[in-house]
Amino acid sequence: MEKSIFLLGGHDLEMLTIKEILEKENIKFFDKELQWGAKLSAYKSELEEFSDHTIYGIELEEDITPAKNYKRIDHHNDFSDKEASIVQVLKLLSKEPTREQELIAHNDVGHIKAMECFGATKEEIIDIRKRDRETQGVTAEEEAQAIEEIKNIKEEDGFYVLKTTLDKFSPIVDNFEKRPFLLYSKKSLTYYGEIEFLKKKYKKEVESNQAYHGRGFFGFDSKYVGSISSNTLAKEILEMKKENELHSYHTFMFPFIYDKETIKESWLYQEFKTDIVEAYNEKYYFYKHVQDALYNSKDREKESFISKYFEYKDKKGTFTISTCPKGDYELELDGISLRIFNTGVAILAFNLKNNTYAELEDVLAINDFGRRIYPQFLGENFTREAKETFLANKITLSFEENEPILENFENYNKERIKEGVKLPAYIDNLIGESFENIQYVIDDRMFVISQYHNDELVEKMKVYDELKNQYAYEENSEWYQYLFIDGNGKNCQSKHMTKKLIADSTYDRWVEWGTLFGISRYSFVVLTGSWYGENRLLPHTKTMYFQMFSLLLAYRATIIKFADDIQNVTQGIPDNISMGTSKLYKNYLDFLNQLYFKEVTAQDQGIELYEQAVKIMKIEVFLKDLDNEISELHEYVEMIEEKERNQRLEKISELGAIVLPPTLLAGIYGTNILDFSQTETAMTIGLVSMLLVSGLGLGILKVKKTIGKILLATSIVAVMGGSVWLIGKKDNTLKIEKIEKIKIEEKK
Repeated sequence: MEKSIFLLGGHDLEMLTIKEILEKENIKFFDKELQWGAKLSAYKSELEEFSDHTIYGIELEEDITPAKNYKRIDHHNDFSDKEASIVQVLKLLSKEPTREQELIAHNDVGHIKAMECFGATKEEIIDIRKRDRETQGVTAEEEAQAIEEIKNIKEEDGFYVLKTTLDKFSPIVDNFEKRPFLLYSKKSLTYYGEIEFLKKKYKKEVESNQAYHGRGFFGFDSKYVGSISSNTLAKEILEMKKENELHSYHTFMFPFIYDKETIKESWLYQEFKTDIVEAYNEKYYFYKHVQDALYNSKDREKESFISKYFEYKDKKGTFTISTCPKGDYELELDGISLRIFNTGVAILAFNLKNNTYAELEDVLAINDFGRRIYPQFLGENFTREAKETFLANKITLSFEENEPILENFENYNKERIKEGVKLPAYIDNLIGESFENIQYVIDDRMFVISQYHNDELVEKMKVYDELKNQYAYEENSEWYQYLFIDGNGKNCQSKHMTKKLIADSTYDRWVEWGTLFGISRYSFVVLTGSWYGENRLLPHTKTMYFQMFSLLLAYRATIIKFADDIQNVTQGIPDNISMGTSKLYKNYLDFLNQLYFKEVTAQDQGIELYEQAVKIMKIEVFLKDLDNEISELHEYVEMIEEKERNQRLEKISELGAIVLPPTLLAGIYGTNILDFSQTETAMTIGLVSMLLVSGLGLGILKVKKTIGKILLATSIVAVMGGSVWLIGKKDNTLKIEKIEKIKIEEKK
């Protein structure tokens, strides 16, 4: 660092700490004790004098063109992705920061929240902020004035506004934590909260150094504020905030069963890559074996796939829900996805953003009307009376480049209903040509994932009643309606049952921090604050929680498909039952080994949510029933196979009954007992005896009663004995005749 110098920017605690570090390390620097908004031109002479040195300028606006030997150290505006300036300086000096220096760095980058995330104690935060304000020149009178002015902060549509008489904002910001917060005076204006919409709007002002921003704040140069007046600028920002604020996010999921798939070119296969932070965070939230089931490989045609993920080619558009009682709700399309599982089920999902409708009744209507896919009931003369309560008058899916797709649910006349329900146009047009024999899994509703941002409602829900020993949400009808998607009023009129249902279906680990989760058989909902919801929680809802409920819906759909397969197997041709059962059992084992998971993540919140969802959606109950059905089918097939074996053995026994008696006769008396060359009578007797014995033996097998079998067996013995006696008698006669004949020959 011998050929290097440092130029210090506007004074604050971080800049003075950097100065102390440079002094301790004997590094050459220049400090002109500038204030916030310090400019590089203040060091013009030093730039010229040390043109043969490496010059590091710390947080200086480049109002003049720097030389090639100049390097900027900053973490504001275009450098907001960099580490704090003090950390950058320490790295240049190959020094490790102390805890105090780390606290100062986090304070400068992200204020109190950043220090809390770092793990600072309450005392450390108070100390760092106090020293920072002192460095900025905040007086005791200004500290007291800030406390008084905080009492005048107004809340407008979910964000907070204050016009102050102070020139320095830190004593107010340090003592007021709620966000978003717009703070302005005659000379200055700073917005604290999510700033992406301001960065887009005032991009030119940032480039010309008339505006500046860091992590969680956006401010303007005093000259710019003076040129258009702070009141006008504040009003402009408030209007923009209303227009750009995300009030709610909705995902409608349509799980279905299919026979055969041939994906059309309008669906784009998505190989999953962890090349961005969000994708990395999503993938490694899950266990390795769960990742294998959820995320696509590069090879689309890989036969051993567990699931394949596609996105629709048209990403931009609108999803308009036209209702009779509420009017139209036009939502921004945030993408359409399709996941296909190797169990013969798939899930179509519509992702929608609501930047317009802030009231709870509107969010309830969006969820209830948006999820319906066919009339739940028809009135007399086939009227769609459901349109007055929860069925949309029409739903229109519009893309920027294609013709809109309209479904008005009118095609349900006398002739049409004989064919049953049909896919709505906005679903049929997307997947109708890609799948054969599509079957619904739930009923007339799609599964709903919804995240709603409402600071006022959150504050109401987390109020704790010491006397009742419960939170307000536990008996709140608004939370009940949102959780159970009751768009037309609360459908449970029992206070006891309402309380029990809410208790069973609510996950309230973070209630005191302003977030509630709700799970039902057909919904997963989140209620949270505006800033936290959009900037922290929404990425999780769109990724991890979406994937989690994709698995759960796949379980339900697959279990239903197995139940249908069992019925089809038992109704099949008898010869094919064994083969069909064997194939079904193999598919079932594959499902248990590849797709069904008792646990999907090591994160406590994920484990708890997943377990609660499995219980509420009765996945294990359905799976146990399926186990029993498959076991019963296996026993049924074994019974059929046993019957077939017995029938084969009976035929063998019948054959034995025919063959065994003659064989027994021949074995006892020899095959030469008859001399057929001497007489045909003996031969006739033998053959007739054998036939009689065989016939009687076969009769034993046919007669069921024991006494009948005894009588037949006795008859066999009698026939055999009689045959032997007749044959023996005839044999003696033949022998006597033979002897007499020999005697006559001898006499001759």
